[in-house]
Amino acid sequence: MLDIRPLDQPVGALVTGWQPEETLDAVTRGQILSALRDHLVLVFRGHEQPSDQALVRFASAFGPLIRGSEWFREQSALPEILPVTNAVGEDGIPLGTGGSAELEWHADYSYVPKPGKESFLNAVELPANGPRTYFCSQYAALESLPQEKVKRLRSLRAHHSITRYYDTEENTDLSSGFSEKRRRDDRAGVERPAIPEAEHPVVFRHPDTERELLYVSKGATRRILGMPRDESNALLKELHLHSTRPEVVYAHEWEVGDFVVFDTLGALHRRDAWDSDERRVMRQLSTSVQ
Repeated sequence: MLDIRPLDQPVGALVTGWQPEETLDAVTRGQILSALRDHLVLVFRGHEQPSDQALVRFASAFGPLIRGSEWFREQSALPEILPVTNAVGEDGIPLGTGGSAELEWHADYSYVPKPGKESFLNAVELPANGPRTYFCSQYAALESLPQEKVKRLRSLRAHHSITRYYDTEENTDLSSGFSEKRRRDDRAGVERPAIPEAEHPVVFRHPDTERELLYVSKGATRRILGMPRDESNALLKELHLHSTRPEVVYAHEWEVGDFVVFDTLGALHRRDAWDSDERRVMRQLSTSVQ
């Protein structure tokens, strides 16, 4: 059995005793799912660094995996593992996605029709100082709103997109890695698939638990459908500030080998920026809503 101890934080629990190369049995899987529903963010620590195959085997026990490296057109030993890194090859081309810029609050893959459900993030190589990753509960955000507000939000849908991160004309922050790769592909005549966009309910119901959550984020939610732009912007700003109040946020300090499992429907996350001369290498996976 795993040892799972709640953190003294708004969300999160520390998990020890995991053996990455062992097959996940039904009892342990149930223990993890129960803890995930209670704490939203599970920090696995103190284990051997898992192989790529072990990561995929573990994550796939919780549902069908998004083929992240294919979606972002990145090189990876296994298509389900997305390299999230600012490292570059000898040719200067990024070896993964995400760069070293700050990433705003978001829910993984909210911009596709079948969004992320659980996400898995493993630290392989870290800079000397930071960056931290922050988490907050979108269940608590919704539950702490006035009931009249919640009733109104249940009738709304929102448009999710990350096209602005790929805007080769307007996005000059090359440390993000997104626009730089797009520029390189454009120059080389490489054709990339269209960047998907999606619409989802503002109040989303988790498919496994039926629990309602607030499903909007600063990083990916562009507008509320059927609402004037200024009114939409004002509502999204209000909801963002409510969701991410400092007192409801857990700031995770990474250690090499950390394996963080989180409910990416119910817990938004973001990360700090760091010095682009320092390498950070992470492996990311996500299950998808079916």
